[in-house]
Amino acid sequence: MNISKSFFIVFLLFSVTTIAQDYQFIPSNQRLLSEEQLKSTEIMITPNIKLYDEYGNVLSFSQIDLLTNPDYRPLFYVDANEKLKSVIFLKKSNNPILIEKNPEAEFTKGEPALDFIATSLEGKHIKLSELRGKVVVLNFWFTKCGPCKLEMPDLNNLVNEFKDKDVVFLAITFNKKEIIQQFLKSHTFNFTITPNANDVITMYGVQSYPTSIVINKEGKIVLKELGYRTNIKEVLANSINAIL
Repeated sequence: MNISKSFFIVFLLFSVTTIAQDYQFIPSNQRLLSEEQLKSTEIMITPNIKLYDEYGNVLSFSQIDLLTNPDYRPLFYVDANEKLKSVIFLKKSNNPILIEKNPEAEFTKGEPALDFIATSLEGKHIKLSELRGKVVVLNFWFTKCGPCKLEMPDLNNLVNEFKDKDVVFLAITFNKKEIIQQFLKSHTFNFTITPNANDVITMYGVQSYPTSIVINKEGKIVLKELGYRTNIKEVLANSINAIL
């Protein structure tokens, strides 16, 4: 995942072993989630969650990258209301650890965007290569993705900002049409939504949600953003304006 200081991660599953050690720096009203509980718990990590090393040192939020580092074991602590409050990162060895960048975030600026055909919620067929001459913004999301829902107001504002420009906004999801229609009864998402787009998701190798990709008028990728960030509108708008 591409992690920034202002973002959310939907963390579906981490297999950890319950540690009997008592970490005195964790408030007494917090308890450790067991391995079994983690298997059925959706963990949402936000900037207000406290991050610690095993010695009680507070880590900066940028070090949330450790979640994807196999040399660390995360321990998740919740309060009485089952809200995540703290995470401890246990180093599995005493060797220096290098945080590796998620290969999913890697791309070469200017590389051709893979062509695809998708069908919109309204039944319109969309072929990426036929959108040459327009800037295309792809947003990969799904209805149960908390960070995806959090960025929707900013994405909607982005659509409004460029409504009179040659910009196409496509929301790619694996959710079925019926699920999305139900979702839109209580949420507003002004992108053109393409349900059942598993082929597109697989083609682009998307595993982190949300993921945003900006494609220029020549069909080349100029920006790829993984994960939620509070300034996503500004980041995408700057990229779009630079290639209009």
